[in-house]
Amino acid sequence: MKIQVGHGRCCITPPLGIAMAGYGARKQGAAGVHDELFVNAVVIDDGGGAPVAVVALDLCLLPPALAAEYKEAVRTATGLAPEEVFLNTSHTHAGPSVGGHGETDELVSAYRTALSARIVEAIQAALGERAPAVLRVGSAPLDIGCNRRQALPDGRVILGHRPDGPTLKQLTVWSFHRENRPDVLLFSVPMHGTTLGGQNLLLSAEWMGMAVQYVEGERSGVRAVFLQGCGADQDPYYTQERGVRGTFAEVEAHGRRAAAAVGQALVAARPLKALPLRTLLRQVELAPKEAGGTPQALILHGLRLGDATMLCLSAEAFVEYARYGAGVSKAAETLVLGYTNGNIGYLCTDNVYAEGGYEANTTRVAPGSEAVAKTAMATLLAELNA
Repeated sequence: MKIQVGHGRCCITPPLGIAMAGYGARKQGAAGVHDELFVNAVVIDDGGGAPVAVVALDLCLLPPALAAEYKEAVRTATGLAPEEVFLNTSHTHAGPSVGGHGETDELVSAYRTALSARIVEAIQAALGERAPAVLRVGSAPLDIGCNRRQALPDGRVILGHRPDGPTLKQLTVWSFHRENRPDVLLFSVPMHGTTLGGQNLLLSAEWMGMAVQYVEGERSGVRAVFLQGCGADQDPYYTQERGVRGTFAEVEAHGRRAAAAVGQALVAARPLKALPLRTLLRQVELAPKEAGGTPQALILHGLRLGDATMLCLSAEAFVEYARYGAGVSKAAETLVLGYTNGNIGYLCTDNVYAEGGYEANTTRVAPGSEAVAKTAMATLLAELNA
């Protein structure tokens, strides 16, 4: 028995003038469009229960409350329950804001409403396009960035490039070869969408969107979908001249290298059993960093396709969490994603608090969260793969 896989895609490029997300110092709205933004939905069905929808959005992030709202809209329109819907954002810093902090901007408000309809539309298209599929999983090396927690001689940690820091220079592909339909490729890299800096006012899916374009341009009929990994402490390489960070030429170069790595991963891919299909949705409370603050609810969402497992975290997680999840999982292949089903902010490793730096200063969760999160990850993976 084979799984069935369907794909749907809708454009989600917002109107010009909308506030942009990713850089707090950027006060101007979007002034133009470099490349279109999309929502992609991949539906996976074992024929025996409810299908699962993996949804990828060319956005910086979703607030948890908004992600829950979109899942309810999907339930109303399709019958898919929240545990059957994964909402992953690419974390492009050249995309629109969707609010979530009390904003009353009319463009943002209207865009949030339109986005809900596009998510539903993409899932419905994927449900109607299902075809039998065979799963293959592969990986390839990819060097387009590195750890970004650069230590200065005076001991301060800044956002820069730290080539000797913890990283994961690897691209992973889940390939679904379908009968009489284009193949669907899910690919992931734990890396920020921050080649461009806050001076950029052009909407773009960043290097991730370029990679999708190049993969599809080189493989006729293939449908490529990017899923963001645990890249909170990872930045792509970029130039910095006269206060201007990054260029679109660099964005495109990163995209081409990622597309080439997709090709390498496909050559190395091996077939895996894709049944049984299972999902698990769990939540764990992380203590607030500030005394009297609000505890943060970390959502852990697992997907099992036979010998392959995906574990998603609702946080901007350090790359260590991807390495840890792959290490403790009993599955033949394990992919760990961040930025899924909302974002509670930085999920750092405990050593970061003493080192300082941007992530330590802005995280909402207290030291000790690493152990709580890792225990929850190990428990869910064990249950999922039992």
